[in-house]
This record gives sequence, structure tokens and C-alpha cells, in this order.
Amino acid sequence: MTVIGFRVSTKEIRYAILEKRDNSIVFINRDGENLIKFPTSITSIEDKVFWAKSEIDRILRINTTIKKIYLKTNEYNGNENSSKRETTYIDALILLSAKEHIIPVERKLYNQLGTSSNKVKGDCEDLLGKTDKYWNNTMADAMLVAYRGLENDF
Repeated sequence: MTVIGFRVSTKEIRYAILEKRDNSIVFINRDGENLIKFPTSITSIEDKVFWAKSEIDRILRINTTIKKIYLKTNEYNGNENSSKRETTYIDALILLSAKEHIIPVERKLYNQLGTSSNKVKGDCEDLLGKTDKYWNNTMADAMLVAYRGLENDF
């Protein structure tokens, strides 16, 4: 069973493709592509959204064995700002692409993952390790949301 976890920030989209084999979970794209940086030449939100949609579709087109998408969404806690609104637009594109590719999707918050923003990197390292390059909270979010989904649903 193969799943993908996504986490979006204002600068990048991170994703983790995990596969359950017997009783173990394997991080398929640990050493491959797992970071999509928004081009610095894109200055309008309309262009960013358009570009991001094509990248999300590309990822789903290439990885045909994905059975479910898990999306780590923003934690609002009564505090909304332009950065959170911008990432919400990209989150919506993931939902749209999932529908178009006929892949079920679930959105998750930290409390549903059993962690917090302060602990997610450590929790993820304990369960799956970390990427060799560009290790950050955004990647840990993508990895952990996919891991918890795979662990709980399959």
C-alpha cells in the first residue's frame, strides 16, 4: 500500500511517499525528489497557484501506485494571516488534484498526529529517520502525516 503526505509552506511544497510492506513502512522518496520550491520569478499568487497545480498533478501522474493522500494543514488557533491564506490556496489545489486523480484525501492537524510543531522533527526522526538534504519541519510534517495515515488506515 502506497500513500503520499503533503505539507505546504509559502516557499515550498514538501511531500513524502511511504509504502507499507508486510509490517514495515518504507520512505520511498527519501533520496529522491521530495522538495518543490516555488520559483522566485513568480511574484503573483495567481501565477504561484497555477504553477503549483501543474507540479502537484505531475507528482500524482508519476506516482501511479498512490492509494491515498494525507495533507498536514495549518494550525489556526484563532490566528489567520496572509501566509496561512496563501498556503491554504495550495492545500485546496491538493484537494482538487486528488479529486481529479480519483485518490481519497484526508486533512490532519498536529493533535490528530499525536505531536506538536515543537516535537514533529524529533517524532519523525524516531519513526522514519530524516532526509539527507533540506531537513525541516515542513518535511517532517509531510512524512509524519503520511506515516500516521498509513499506520492507522492500512
